[in-house]
Amino acid sequence: MPDIAKIRRLYFDPPPADLERLPSREELYAREERQAVERCLLSGGDPREDALGEHGSLIGGPGKPLRRFTWDPEFAPGSHTPLPLPWFDHPRTTSRPDPPPSAEEVRIFFGHLAAGHLAGYPGRPSGAELSRIFRAARMTPVQRDQVWHVFACIHLWDLPGLLYPGGLSVYEVARAIHLSETLRPHVTAWINLFGAPPNDDT
Repeated sequence: MPDIAKIRRLYFDPPPADLERLPSREELYAREERQAVERCLLSGGDPREDALGEHGSLIGGPGKPLRRFTWDPEFAPGSHTPLPLPWFDHPRTTSRPDPPPSAEEVRIFFGHLAAGHLAGYPGRPSGAELSRIFRAARMTPVQRDQVWHVFACIHLWDLPGLLYPGGLSVYEVARAIHLSETLRPHVTAWINLFGAPPNDDT
């Protein structure tokens, strides 16, 4: 359960933006509430009528109308960005699964992703080709677009599959996210679980 008092403090006094720090749950709730007020005002609405900001219970406190979110603030659009790539460059994240999956397991897994999320894409890559694209340190514009489409549509239960049976390291997944400029909250929140500051020896 988020700390409501902390959300209220952060609503009025947000911390400075810092892309090298994961926001707390309370920061995400406070940010989403500020943005909801801004969206309401920009569209000509009245935050009081919509129970937003200080006019709703989340920020205004007891006695104000209950605040109902249309999406989870922890996974709202723009709520997460991937941590910088150096945060994934340590032994625990650069190693691949041990024992490694077979070439056939890798081909089948990436073939499943290509068929499920690139159906109708001109020149759709095979499973083996998509696996090589995900491992690449550089991508062509078409490859970046293909990887972006996969991340835009991937089922959340398939994300761990990128590691096994996909055979990628966490670093390779993070690099693919960065190269494809993926900002899907569920994907970036998942990969950020593996990040550690570059000077962290843990």
